[in-house]
Amino acid sequence: MKKILSVLALFFTVVWIACGAMPVPPRPIAYDIDPPVVCDGKLDDWQRAAVFADLTGKKQLAFDRTRSYSGEQDLGARIKMLWRSNGLLIAAEVIDDKHVQAHPDKLWAGDHIDLRLDLTPEQDKEREMFGDGQYQLLLSPGDFQQLKPQMQLVKPQGLKFSGGEIAAVKTASGYTLEAFIPWSGLGAKNTVRDQVLTLDVLVSDSDDPKFSQQCYKVAGPLPFTQYRNRMIKVVLADGNGESALTQPEKMIAENETVVHVKQAYTVEFDLTAEDLQKNDYLLKFYARAVSAKPAGFGSNMLNVELNGKMLQAENLFGIPSTFTMRSGRSLSSIGASGALTLPWAPDFKGVDGHKDYAVEGRKSSEFTFSLAGLLKVGKNKLVFKVLPTPVHRKNKFNMAVGKVSLLPAIKGSLIDNTRPPTGKLERFEPEAAADFPLYKQLKSRGNEVTFQQGSSQISVKSQFLTAGSKWGDLSGTCVQHQRKVISKDDCIIVRDVFKNTSSAPVAVLQRHTLNISDLKKVFISGSEVSLRYNSSRQLGGNCTIIAMNDQISVGLMPWSDALSVHADGEIISGKPALADYQLAIGANAVYTSEFVILPWHKADYWSWINQARRLLDVNYPITLLSGFWNHYEATKLSHATQRAMIDNFGINAIGQSNNCVHDKDGYQTRGNDLINGDHSQYRAMRKLIDRYYPDGSVKQLLYFHCFLDTTVADLTKYAADRTVLADGTHPVYGTSNTGRRLHHILPNEGGWAEVGERWIELIISDLNADGIFWDEFNRSNVVYDYSSKRWDNVSADINRNTGKILRLKNSVTLLSLPWRLKMVRKLRDRNKVLIINGAPLSHTMRQQKIQTMFETGHISNVLQGHLAAPVALGDHLTERKFADSWKVMLRALDFGGLYCVYQTVRVFPRHPTLTKYMYPFTPIELHKGYLIGKERIITKVSGLFGWGDASEFDIKVFDTNGKLTDSYPGKKVVIDGKNYAEIRIPGNCAAAIIRK
Repeated sequence: MKKILSVLALFFTVVWIACGAMPVPPRPIAYDIDPPVVCDGKLDDWQRAAVFADLTGKKQLAFDRTRSYSGEQDLGARIKMLWRSNGLLIAAEVIDDKHVQAHPDKLWAGDHIDLRLDLTPEQDKEREMFGDGQYQLLLSPGDFQQLKPQMQLVKPQGLKFSGGEIAAVKTASGYTLEAFIPWSGLGAKNTVRDQVLTLDVLVSDSDDPKFSQQCYKVAGPLPFTQYRNRMIKVVLADGNGESALTQPEKMIAENETVVHVKQAYTVEFDLTAEDLQKNDYLLKFYARAVSAKPAGFGSNMLNVELNGKMLQAENLFGIPSTFTMRSGRSLSSIGASGALTLPWAPDFKGVDGHKDYAVEGRKSSEFTFSLAGLLKVGKNKLVFKVLPTPVHRKNKFNMAVGKVSLLPAIKGSLIDNTRPPTGKLERFEPEAAADFPLYKQLKSRGNEVTFQQGSSQISVKSQFLTAGSKWGDLSGTCVQHQRKVISKDDCIIVRDVFKNTSSAPVAVLQRHTLNISDLKKVFISGSEVSLRYNSSRQLGGNCTIIAMNDQISVGLMPWSDALSVHADGEIISGKPALADYQLAIGANAVYTSEFVILPWHKADYWSWINQARRLLDVNYPITLLSGFWNHYEATKLSHATQRAMIDNFGINAIGQSNNCVHDKDGYQTRGNDLINGDHSQYRAMRKLIDRYYPDGSVKQLLYFHCFLDTTVADLTKYAADRTVLADGTHPVYGTSNTGRRLHHILPNEGGWAEVGERWIELIISDLNADGIFWDEFNRSNVVYDYSSKRWDNVSADINRNTGKILRLKNSVTLLSLPWRLKMVRKLRDRNKVLIINGAPLSHTMRQQKIQTMFETGHISNVLQGHLAAPVALGDHLTERKFADSWKVMLRALDFGGLYCVYQTVRVFPRHPTLTKYMYPFTPIELHKGYLIGKERIITKVSGLFGWGDASEFDIKVFDTNGKLTDSYPGKKVVIDGKNYAEIRIPGNCAAAIIRK
């Protein structure tokens, strides 16, 4: 028998030799999540977009005609890209010490960006040069004087390009440029997620008008050629920049091969020492028991041997040891001998989709093993075999194996979390109170605050600038400055009072640089940033800058409203700073600016942010679990379906969108269009709630927005309230046809604010809703208004080198703050509830303790809720079924967030799930993977969880499909008189520990 098997094995061997580098996966371009970027040349709204290509340094220098390239200041760039279904967005931050663009008819002769696209990379692959499906566009920033930014289509010749947008802004080190390229302008179709294309970006420099294109850098591989096949393969990813196509895979045997008790299947492949030094590997393949139709599963069917060792259960990767079919029957994934349980099926679709045999969240015929520690340099031998058990000797069942591949992984990263942990568990409970004060030797001299914390020396040095001065102090200027440093047990408040003694507005720029001995890490707005490069970003809702060494952390937070809204977090020469480069003070006016220094005794982001939450007193109850109803769902769906949506998620706040009220053309409405529209969907929901939930346990919240209006007549009636961009134009929302209908407006008292208040009154009185979902509460995607007819008294565009005001402007957030505060108080006076989209951006609004939610087209948006109510709104870009919702729910926990529902009808479960046990939740502490609240603890990680006391509790555990399960029961453990819930769960599971 051994002789026969060895001959057959030799006959069925497939040999693959690694002859080069691993295939490079496509580079992701993230989706442009709402609110969309504004194409105005300013890149503040690109902060969350990843750098697509870093063209700093000499590495990507492709051409230097006159050998004039002199270094970083001569030419460098960072390129970012985003996409929407109707086009591509590109942003460039260009470093160029001498700007030349004097040829509007020959853009290539001056400074410009060259974008090359292949929208059909899989077609006519033998054709190397550009043709149908390939495009070349030149993007010029203009000369910042007479020549405006311009976009020109070079290839294909003869195609008239239209519909694009381009803008550029001159900076101290060069310029910034952004452009929108609509696919329709190229005569191409709209794109979809996971679509693959190829592209390249060239950044060209001409320092002398006599020489065109003296040098350029490219994003793609060198040497540069005009050929299609050298361009960068990219994939249009989701809002997080994620796509299944970004995972590299090395196919070693693609064809389907039959295996049975007398016929093994051998696959050989070679790996180099470099391969094994760099990576661990997963083995992925498809296998089935051959059957004419789907017929359930067979146990102990197929074994896999690698280099003479039989792969066992401990090597199985990403597949739980047991699984449950839709019928409710559970089976083992792998037997004691290592034999796999296979689906009986006619193809590798297995039993997926079958009403009884399908397994939720898993492809039934796909298998993965970790090969960490099992591979060797040179030839490796895989053998797929059927062991000669009595059953197989008698029946000679055929198995099919195919699509055998290797997936590389970072060395040491293959940790399988599909099984509960064993051994000792970590203990998780609220931190003990700190011994305040945490600092000593506080001193304030001039504009520098110093103190000692443990063995660390800390200083915060402030610098100021106004017209006629240099960065430093304000002595000898028209601005009088007084500082008061207030020492508290848990923080230090720095109060700066500025008085403008002149008869005209003046700028007061400020920068507060934090020095901490042995600095190791810095977090800005919740994200760790590099200390190697100078960088700057708007702080937003998580307005924190945290510096750490190995022992302690110290953070800065703006306190006053204008500083909170204007604030940038920066890294300058390896040191973090809090800055306001947009503050202007009116004639003879006084302005008080405050920021907080928050020392903490642990070098941990989560520990520091929890202390900041205590300081701000933002651990208020989060009571509303919202779910959206859209369009005609209130009447189209049966009452039984809607009740299942409500009850299985545990929704207690039904949010109905503005798209429930359409105009005559079928578009969603806002403003007077909505006020005067058909409210039948709202009224139908009111009846349903009153009928089935008369106790008030489920509330109706209706959509409201105070910065966008669809009502054309209002553009004339409230012309003075329309938002104005720096170039004098009125913006609209986004680039789609629908977006073009959304006109930016400001809720000014005596103007459009009366429309806003009528809209609110309609909701809470005429329609008798229980409250409001207030979308884009602080502002929409336009940050500043440049109307010369108003001023917010604190904002201006200012030259950061001279301190001269370039022009006054209005922060949309600050200008609308008094009216929005008035409306919040009105709602509360009427006992109406409120959920807002986004964190309060001002200290005034933070004090209102409003329940917030955060759109998760980019899941890290939850970080913006760390000084508010951290609730992740489901991802409308990727969630299409409950399994998708479950993934986002768990990812939200990674960022310290709870979850609420976006596309309810699409993703609602047919069973109760975690959210039903998630609310109400009054935060005590946020952490990565788990949250501790007064009423409950929600976790996706294993451990011992408690409140640091003898509280009793109930435990609800949810499996990888988001269903209640008793497969991983929790239990109570008593340690030192304190009760803990012992939670041992695999990855992609979760538990709710509900305090009694």
